[in-house]
Amino acid sequence: MNDDPGRITLPGGRRNLAKSATRALDVLELLAELRRPLRATEIARAFGWHGSSTDQLLKTLVDSGYLIFDAPRKHYRPSPRLVNFAAWLTADYYSGDRLRRLLALVHARSGETATLAVRQGELMQVVDVVQPEAGAAVSAKGLSVPVIGSALGSAYLAGRPDTEVRQIIAWIDRHRRGPERLDEVLAVVSQVRARGYSSGGIGSDGKTDGQPASWPIAMALPPCDAGVGLVLGYSGQIDKTRDHEAEFAALMRRCIAEVLTP
Repeated sequence: MNDDPGRITLPGGRRNLAKSATRALDVLELLAELRRPLRATEIARAFGWHGSSTDQLLKTLVDSGYLIFDAPRKHYRPSPRLVNFAAWLTADYYSGDRLRRLLALVHARSGETATLAVRQGELMQVVDVVQPEAGAAVSAKGLSVPVIGSALGSAYLAGRPDTEVRQIIAWIDRHRRGPERLDEVLAVVSQVRARGYSSGGIGSDGKTDGQPASWPIAMALPPCDAGVGLVLGYSGQIDKTRDHEAEFAALMRRCIAEVLTP
C-alpha cells in the first residue's frame, strides 16, 4: 500500500513528557511484574536511575499512599490503594493476567518477540512486549507506528466494521493533501480479513543498527469488555519469518485460542 512517509516513534520522545509520572508508573509495573517487594537499589538498577532521584520518587509514592515501605527490611510494596484500579483493569481485559500470559506463550513457542498494541489516534502503540533477552531489542513499550501502512494498523482496521474503518481513515486523513486512499486501505483490510493476519509494512525492510530487519505479523484479538481494539503482534528476523509467516500466524492463533478461550 502506498502511504505517507511512515515513521516509527520511539517512547519518551515528546518534549512535554512528564517523566516523574511515567517513572512512577514504571515502578508500579515493575513491582507487579516481579510480584515481590523491592529495595530502592533494585528499582534504581532496573531502570538505570540515580539513587537520589529514585529515593525521592519512592518517598513521594509512599507519602501518597501508593506504596508501603517496610523500614526494617527497606522494602517497597504496592498498597491497597491500587486494588480497585487493578480489579477494574483485569475485569475489562479478559480477567486475570491473560494478556501477559498470551505474550509469554507466543514468545516461548517461537523464541521471538511478541507485542500487544492499541490504537492511539493515527498511531498504533506497543503497550506490552515479551522478547528475547539476548540480542538487540526489536520493540519497546511505548513505540508507535502509523495505523496506515503498518502490520499492526492493518490488523487493527481488519478487526473493525467497514463503517468504522471509513470513519477512522477519514479522521486520519482530515488534514492530508494528495489522492484519496480509502479504497486502497479497504482493499488491504479485505486481504487481511481473508488471510486472518497482516504482515510486513513499515519498518520491515532494510537493516537497523547492523541487525537483520524484523518481519512483523499481526492479528486483532477477540473483543474485550473494555471496548478497546487490541492487536497481537509477532516480530522475527526477516530471513526466518517472511517465507514462513503463515506458520507463525497459525502459532499465534493457537496461542490466542489456548489463553483467551473462556
